[in-house]
Amino acid sequence: MVKTNKKNIKYKNKTRKKKYTKPKNFIFGYGSIICSQSRIYTGKNCVGKPIPVELSKKFGYVRVWDCKKTDRGAFLSLKKTKTNSKNINGILFPIFNNIKSFDKREKGYKRIKIKINTPKKRQLIKSLNEKSIPNYDFNIYMYIIDNHVLPHKNCYISQRYLDITLSGCLEYGIDFAKKLLKTTLSWKGKNNKVHWKNDRNQKTDRKYKVKNINHILIDNLIQETIPQYFKYRTKI
Repeated sequence: MVKTNKKNIKYKNKTRKKKYTKPKNFIFGYGSIICSQSRIYTGKNCVGKPIPVELSKKFGYVRVWDCKKTDRGAFLSLKKTKTNSKNINGILFPIFNNIKSFDKREKGYKRIKIKINTPKKRQLIKSLNEKSIPNYDFNIYMYIIDNHVLPHKNCYISQRYLDITLSGCLEYGIDFAKKLLKTTLSWKGKNNKVHWKNDRNQKTDRKYKVKNINHILIDNLIQETIPQYFKYRTKI
């Protein structure tokens, strides 16, 4: 009988490589969700790395200030239009699960799905950095509004909200932030007036706080880019 020494037996470590699954579903973020701190708070462990992009005007949308979502103030929204559509910059990020957390965040909006299933459609999405748009079929989810409600004296553009949005834009550079300001409509609300207030010193019910916002840089950026509207911003 042959004795075997267990110490001399070599076992091969079989390590299974995780199979990479290409993300199939993406969200197009065009407002405060551009800010990484804001997005990660909502998405936690279910979102991937974003790509700064520009959606072609051929999709038929414009970014507007809108008061339909809540009575807490005006928020950025996308509106479908047959005329005067614009190229819209924002971010495209993969969502792996738990999209309902974003549905809850975007209560008041309608989530739509756009199938990007041809090379021609993929060409309508332009990457604004070295990262490439997926070269396979995928879906884009966007939160839009049906009926546009212009800002008014009781539903004004909040500087605090704009700070978060522009802070996110600045993660991709000054030009990216300027593009958002230039391609956003409805700075003038009801009665053709600008309803925009500097509410930075007001208390907020937001459950998270975005850190390291450079208010001086943001104010200079706004004043340089859209001075015709910025001059009407008032204090609370």
